[in-house]
Amino acid sequence: MTARDWFAKAQSEGFAIGAFNVDNLDILKAVCEAAAKKKSPVMLEFSQGEVGYFGLENIVDLVANAREHYDIPILLNLDHAKKVEESLAAVDAGFDEVHFDGSELTFEENVQYCRKIVEAAHTKEILVEGEIDKISGSSEVHEQDLNLETLKASYTDPEKAAKFVQATGMDIFAAVFGNVHGTFPNQPDLDFELLAAIREVLYKTFLSMHGGSGIPAEQVKEAIKIGKIVKINVNTEIRQAFRDALVEEMGENPEQSTYYKLTPDIVRAVMAVVEAKIDVFGSEGKA
Repeated sequence: MTARDWFAKAQSEGFAIGAFNVDNLDILKAVCEAAAKKKSPVMLEFSQGEVGYFGLENIVDLVANAREHYDIPILLNLDHAKKVEESLAAVDAGFDEVHFDGSELTFEENVQYCRKIVEAAHTKEILVEGEIDKISGSSEVHEQDLNLETLKASYTDPEKAAKFVQATGMDIFAAVFGNVHGTFPNQPDLDFELLAAIREVLYKTFLSMHGGSGIPAEQVKEAIKIGKIVKINVNTEIRQAFRDALVEEMGENPEQSTYYKLTPDIVRAVMAVVEAKIDVFGSEGKA
């Protein structure tokens, strides 16, 4: 099954596929082992910084090996690419999806660049995700409150979204309706009325939800139901689980200099987060 097939299945059966950022081999292993345990499809995604760390060709090989080893559907995504050439490189490398983030461009530039990527990607049956509204925050645990009024100004305008999708032909729209990158003390509630309006105008388009960390489980389930969300990005919670477990292991084993001997509990800590997300997303047993 292609990425399009999997998202169509998710949409028709009412579940979402977790898209987990990978910035080291332990997180890659944890996500794959959790998905295999839950018999769930999963998406591994890499930001441009993570691509710089691993190398584009190495990522493709790692994911190909993981698919064979774990025997589950593993989709590969380039996350928040800011440049056309980055996106086209991922297309040429054989990623399943490319997310072009043109939210800092003018609407006209965003359309122009996204359309160019779509033309190249669709010749290889690769999906393109687009974004017009900059998603607030960053992938970390924030200690300061969000300015909720400012945040609401960044929410998706359904009609503008419809124009963007029609003009570009892209496949997955990254909607903003209360979802943010990272976690905050005053985590906003999702705007389900707005989500329903976005779903109505983009009835032929897949919807994604970035900022899957910190959102209450019941709100996530409601977003999947109302918006037919098919892809939910998660980064902050798995990074935090990794960091906390690593600090704990190093504190308990200060003399240990062989890294792989520290990793079993670290992998289990990240697995626990991924398994919990799979439960919420409803993708268990769908592989």
